[in-house]
Amino acid sequence: MSGHRFFLPAVHVAGNRVSFPPHTSHQISRVLRLKIGDVVEVFDGAGQEHCVRLEELGREALGAIVRSFPSQSEPDIFVTLYQGLLKGKKLELVLQKCTEIGILRFVSVQSERSIAGEPSESRFERLLEIVREAAEQSGRGVVPLVEASRSLAQGLAEAAVRGPVLFLWEEESLAPLPAASDYQAGSELSLFVGPEGGFGEAEAASARAAGAEVVSLGRRILRAETAAIVASALVLQGH
Repeated sequence: MSGHRFFLPAVHVAGNRVSFPPHTSHQISRVLRLKIGDVVEVFDGAGQEHCVRLEELGREALGAIVRSFPSQSEPDIFVTLYQGLLKGKKLELVLQKCTEIGILRFVSVQSERSIAGEPSESRFERLLEIVREAAEQSGRGVVPLVEASRSLAQGLAEAAVRGPVLFLWEEESLAPLPAASDYQAGSELSLFVGPEGGFGEAEAASARAAGAEVVSLGRRILRAETAAIVASALVLQGH
């Protein structure tokens, strides 16, 4: 196998035939310079993977499925990262690295210390592309969801009905982040990380009132993007 891996929605798979859309076909033939007969890996974003032998190259490349199998790379717990809106490249870094780590769903939240605004339509498309590329590169079987932002109160309310909620707050000193082993396979977990400047005291109180566990990553204050990556890795370790 060539080692090249592509995400294709299930609509591009019909029986044992795979059709590659124009932008992927261009990458295959013009950028990677793959040839007819080469075998690539395709995943549909829903946990199914295929080894595909290229049969036609052109504007829309075609291939035949050699074998199919369920993805073995997805975590056995389901983690949503509720990330305080971040400026510039910081949000892109969080989405890329936390996709690699195994986050299943991303939701931006607006909080009292948020500096960044809602991403524009073009930037949101760029964020989706970053997540897709990170899923391809890291061997994920699923492309994580990236959802429109909501208020912190809305995020806490919806997370509370899904399962345990961890709310990172740098002023919490007594409650460490729970160990990954505390969560059984099939668990659904929500992780809240603040924007630049973190969450405020009133927001931490509202999180407790909503049923969240307010926790700490230690005595040192991490940047928001660092905290998101570290916390995601810790809760998904071994899963």
